[in-house]
Amino acid sequence: MEKHYQIRTDFADEAEGCTLKHDTFTHEKTVHGNIQSSYIKVLQEENALGKEIGDYVTVQFSELYDHEEREDTIKEVLEQLQKMLRSMKIKVKKALVVGLGNRFITSDALGPEVSDDIMVTSHYYANEDKEMLKGTRNVAVIQPGVMGQTGLESFAIVKSVCQEFQPDLIIAVDALATRSISRINRVIQINNTGIQPGSGVGNHRSALTEESLGIPVIAVGVATVTSIGAIVSDLFSEHADHEAILDELSQRQQLDLVVTPKAMDDELKQLVYLVSESINRFLHPQYLKL
Repeated sequence: MEKHYQIRTDFADEAEGCTLKHDTFTHEKTVHGNIQSSYIKVLQEENALGKEIGDYVTVQFSELYDHEEREDTIKEVLEQLQKMLRSMKIKVKKALVVGLGNRFITSDALGPEVSDDIMVTSHYYANEDKEMLKGTRNVAVIQPGVMGQTGLESFAIVKSVCQEFQPDLIIAVDALATRSISRINRVIQINNTGIQPGSGVGNHRSALTEESLGIPVIAVGVATVTSIGAIVSDLFSEHADHEAILDELSQRQQLDLVVTPKAMDDELKQLVYLVSESINRFLHPQYLKL
């Protein structure tokens, strides 16, 4: 069978064959107002999506600047995080939040900036400050940077910290790539299968997974970039020679160039608030009710 150019995506619900019914995965969709959620459960190692066994949830929204819709999106992300944790059947007393990415590149700065806004409590637990501990979980945060900054793989840094801190859960936050222009900065994916730092820009590093770290991982990612290939595909989607055009252009080795919106600076601030607020409510639900 002739192999055509494949548009890269980090989202399970954008994988080829995702719209088809298949016995290797289940796919459910729900809609609440302007917020759409998609829940995929991969059941077998060999599957039509090419994904690891586990749960993948995407939450798609339309507005970043409307206060009410943003609050509704936070509630939906929180609900999906809670549902994910229940499916993993673990108790979390200690959690490590890992902000992946390069804060000096706007489209890759989501992880570090979200981690800046996470409510850190591990130092209070170390000092046994009972007043400050009320209603909280023991939470630590790291920003491992990228190999070009540290000379080390993010995996090596996270593994070392885990050996010292011994968390019950890792929450890894990173920027992702989408194959749909309309979804840039408008969709969040949550999974319990881990994450590969740098995948959003095609720079694959050692994966952060329960298998590699020995600790359960929830990955939270936001689509901040797409590729030239995805844009060309959208433009020529109705063209009879759609695949032939992509194949011809791919020979020029330019379709994998990564692009991001010109409003990225502004929208990043809103995304950081949305993701960090969701994670804070997830990790410290009782404290935030006090």
